[in-house]
Amino acid sequence: MEPNKGVNAAVVLASFLNEIFTDGASKEFTQFIVDAFGNETRGRYLGLDFNDEISGDTTLNAGIVSYTPEEGGRVNVSMRYSVTYPFEEKVDKCTDVLVDSPFNLEVKSNSKPHHVDANDPFIKTLQEVYTAYTGEEAELLSIGGGTYARVLDKGVAFGMLFPGREDVAHQADEYVYIEDLIKATAIYAAAISRLVSNEEGER
Repeated sequence: MEPNKGVNAAVVLASFLNEIFTDGASKEFTQFIVDAFGNETRGRYLGLDFNDEISGDTTLNAGIVSYTPEEGGRVNVSMRYSVTYPFEEKVDKCTDVLVDSPFNLEVKSNSKPHHVDANDPFIKTLQEVYTAYTGEEAELLSIGGGTYARVLDKGVAFGMLFPGREDVAHQADEYVYIEDLIKATAIYAAAISRLVSNEEGER
């Protein structure tokens, strides 16, 4: 989700091998990885970079890298793109960038971004509940990660990392403070109650 915060072992290996290889398909492949993913994670080299105010930068993660003499090299990229991303235009641009190279772009799947407007009553209710229980203004965030919200027509990830706490999600020894767990439970209960009441009032 945030490839710039991590160390990509495949890119590090390719960078090392690129200093050893002198020519041939292996050299072309390691050089490509270094050029496309060695120094940045925004897709500038490939013409895939984009930024919007709603969701920030598009990010690229060279997640799976493989090479065999028979089939050559392959880079499976996870691209988390912005809400207003001109997808077809960017794909065409990347294709143009690669046209004179031994590489090509193949889109295997496309899971479009999920977004709920900040002014939607649903969002306003969640913000009000959060502020009531914490005394702090509820800041809206956009993330590149996929959450349960994606399967809903109108849903967002709500909690539970509080300001000042270390983000340890999906890491070794992931933990939560008990006081945060209790506070989050109260917030969730109040939010569910408010949302159900609002929905019944609209019927």
